[in-house]
Amino acid sequence: MAQVLKEDLRARILQAAGSEFAARGFAAARLADIARQAGTTASNLYKYAPDKEALFLQVVPPELAARHMDLLRARLAGFERGEAWTLLTADGSAAAAGLLAFWASHRHAVAILMSNAQGTRYETMRERMIEEMATRAMLRFPRGDDPALAFVLRRIFSATLDTISAILRQYERPEDIGEAIRHFWRFQLAGLQALLVEGSRETGQT
Repeated sequence: MAQVLKEDLRARILQAAGSEFAARGFAAARLADIARQAGTTASNLYKYAPDKEALFLQVVPPELAARHMDLLRARLAGFERGEAWTLLTADGSAAAAGLLAFWASHRHAVAILMSNAQGTRYETMRERMIEEMATRAMLRFPRGDDPALAFVLRRIFSATLDTISAILRQYERPEDIGEAIRHFWRFQLAGLQALLVEGSRETGQT
C-alpha cells in the first residue's frame, strides 16, 4: 500500500512540475510551488528528484523529445507531397492524428518544447521545429528561393507553436485538446493552401 501511495505522489509531482515548467519556464519555476501543487513539501520532493534539473528531465526525458521530433517530421512529410494542405488534419492524415494523440498524452512536455525550454538542453528545439516546418513548406511553393516568403512562413510557424502550446496549457482532456487543435488546423491549413494557390498563379503554374 505504501508503494502505491509513493507512485501516486510521484505522479502528482510530475503533473505539478509539468504545469509549472510549461507556464513559467525552467528558470522561474520554483520547487516550493511545485511541491505545494503536488500536495507535499519541498523536502519530500527531493526524495523523487535530487534537484530541479533532474525533475525537469523526468517531465521531459530525452527520448520523449526525440519521439516528438520524429512524429513532427512524419507529419511534415505531407507538406512535400502533392496532396492539398487542407487534408492534412487529424481526420485526413494518419501522421497528423498520431502527432495530435502524442500532444494530448504529453501536453505539458510538448508545451515546454514548443515555447518554454529556455535554459535547458532543449532551448534550441523551438527554432529547429520552426526551421523544419518552414523548409518543408517552402518545397511546395513554385518560388522556393523567395526570402520574403521564407520570412513570412517562419513567422507563421512561430505563431503556430505559440498557439499549440497555449492550447496544451489551457485544456486537460484529450477531446478538448483535439477539438481546439482541429479548429486551429482548419484555419492555418486553409491559409497555407491559399498562399500556395496564389504563388502558383503568380508564376503561371496551375
